[in-house]
Amino acid sequence: MTDNRVREEQKQTIRERALNKSGSNTNRISWLNRLNSRFQLTLIVVLLVSFAASQYLLFSKQQVSIYQEEVERASFMADGLSRSLQTLMLSGNASYAVDWLDRISNSPELLSVQVIRKDQSEAFLDGKTLDAVNRHLESELFTRPLHASRQVTDIDADSFAKAKDGEQLSNLDESNGTLTFLLPIKSGDECQSCHGYDPSNVRGVLRITTSVAHAQQRIEQAQHDMIFYGLSVAFIIGLLLSLFIRRQILTPLEKLSEAASGIADGDLETRVDMQSKTEIGRLGESFNHMTDALKSSTVSREYFETIMESMGEMLFVTDMEQHIEFANPTVLTTLGYEMEELQGKTLNSLIKGGMELTKDEAEQLAKVGKVKSVEYEFLNKSGQKVSVMVTITTMQHGDDENYLIVLAGRDITQQKMAEKELRLAAKVMENDSSAILICDENANIVLVNPAFCEITGYSKEEVIGKNPRILSSGKQPPEFYKNMWNSLHNDGMWSGEIWNRRKTGGIYPERLSITVVRNEEGEITNFVSLFTDITEQKDIEQRLSHLAHHDSLTGLPNRTLFTDRLEHALAHACRDKHKVGLMFIDIDGFKSINDNHGHDVGDALLCAIADALSELVRDADTVARVGGDEFVIILENLNRFDDMILVADKILKCFSTPTMAADIACDVGCSVGIASGPDDSSSADELVKMADTAMYLAKTSGKQQYRIYSRDCVKPE
Repeated sequence: MTDNRVREEQKQTIRERALNKSGSNTNRISWLNRLNSRFQLTLIVVLLVSFAASQYLLFSKQQVSIYQEEVERASFMADGLSRSLQTLMLSGNASYAVDWLDRISNSPELLSVQVIRKDQSEAFLDGKTLDAVNRHLESELFTRPLHASRQVTDIDADSFAKAKDGEQLSNLDESNGTLTFLLPIKSGDECQSCHGYDPSNVRGVLRITTSVAHAQQRIEQAQHDMIFYGLSVAFIIGLLLSLFIRRQILTPLEKLSEAASGIADGDLETRVDMQSKTEIGRLGESFNHMTDALKSSTVSREYFETIMESMGEMLFVTDMEQHIEFANPTVLTTLGYEMEELQGKTLNSLIKGGMELTKDEAEQLAKVGKVKSVEYEFLNKSGQKVSVMVTITTMQHGDDENYLIVLAGRDITQQKMAEKELRLAAKVMENDSSAILICDENANIVLVNPAFCEITGYSKEEVIGKNPRILSSGKQPPEFYKNMWNSLHNDGMWSGEIWNRRKTGGIYPERLSITVVRNEEGEITNFVSLFTDITEQKDIEQRLSHLAHHDSLTGLPNRTLFTDRLEHALAHACRDKHKVGLMFIDIDGFKSINDNHGHDVGDALLCAIADALSELVRDADTVARVGGDEFVIILENLNRFDDMILVADKILKCFSTPTMAADIACDVGCSVGIASGPDDSSSADELVKMADTAMYLAKTSGKQQYRIYSRDCVKPE
């Protein structure tokens, strides 16, 4: 439950970060930075600039046209006035010209009409021209009322000079709304009759000033019309363009932007629905194809979060300063912290001694952006050390100068404890005097210890991968191994003694125990065998058994072993319908040899007697020493009683001559008592007593003879 709660809180935190990040990105886009706003502002500015430029060009052209039209009309009128003036001047009466000037000056189309002499004084006022003509004609022909002389000062000197030179000029003054013509009054042949005193081509200058108010009114009206219609056209064009671009460009781009935001938030089901066949429409189709490809090759954020939360390994994400930005639930469970406690905490504060890389590790991290298998000791919340094997990876984040550090760690505390235990087990295994043999599920050898090699003579390389049957001695029958495998599969273990063969070929006994190792599913994975060489133990046991059942001087079976063999012989005789012969032998004259020559000679004599008796019987028969100079012989599997008599005769014959002992000829004899089982008795003790009785009878009867219990000791009824 705790793990689930931690995972849910972690998932909620990640979602909130994603939403906050998405919201902050949206808020950062100001009104002026939005594409729609920028487009509208740009469209307005472009239309206004285009409108202003086009209107300016059109208005300028129309203005020039109106003024040109006005100039041409005024020029035509001025030219007509100039011709009229010249005609009046040819009449010879200047009064007509003065009267003409007065009348046309009152015309509404003319502001002023002046005739200016070349000295820049106004003509037809002071009579200077009349005087000059009269003097030239030497008469007083021309007279009229005179006025005061008036100098013309409101005329441009350069323009007037050009007019005097015969150039016709016009000047448009838009600020005052006037159009002024400077027309040279040229003197023809007719003029020379009166004005011969002045041979120049130009007599003076006619200045005509007209009003251009009507033209300016036309220009102003044209300007108003042009602004109205221009704005109307610009508005209509702008509206149509706006609707077109909004439909064909902005709306599809908004759809693409929303879809991209959806994908950024992890929604790979986002699609763009576009009917347009334009390049943007094809861009939408490509976007959908890209989303499909991304979906097929990329896991969603939720899926990625689930993977991170389900990871068995610890996962940290830190910034360049090692401040923790993210930690998965495994970190929280392992170190005992809450996410709020780790947020912003430096990673070095969790690592004993800090996170320091070796020179090689640092170079590897800088070169490939990844370094593996770096072991650190983390400190959990309670201060306990946790051994962690870490893989460090750098991940680009933002610009080229920023990156994130991703650390994936695996808690190896239990592994290190297990390794310590394994090292200890390996050390114990290496130094254990018992041989250890480990096989796989197929009973092939995978591991042996030095004691195995010492006992068997095989090296590790010679037995690894082989079956343990290479050690088989062949002394155990197939049923032995069948029972062994049945015990292993049924009970999971087997122990016992077995004979195996060394590499040199020698056979040795061993005490073996085999244990079956199973996995969690109950399947056999290994067989572990421990065995020890018990050759020395067997030798000791055999020596102890020999000492317990044999005479220490002669090596013959003692009374205990004799009794055991006699009981077995009687049991077999009763079952198989055979006879068992028992001879009780007492050495005559032994005491005097022992007293006269010493115990060493006596012991040597007993050994010589034991050897002699053993040579007189079969290997299956038993010769035993049951007292100081008393011997017994068990003759097994006899079919006839006479066979016992033959053996008794051989014994008496053997002791009829001196017996050599320690280079001394010892003259001894023997008394033999014979009993037969199960004829006389099927009890071992009773049969011994009977043979002893018969021997005692032979000894009292003169020695060096035998007596049969059933014949000599039993009184007839």
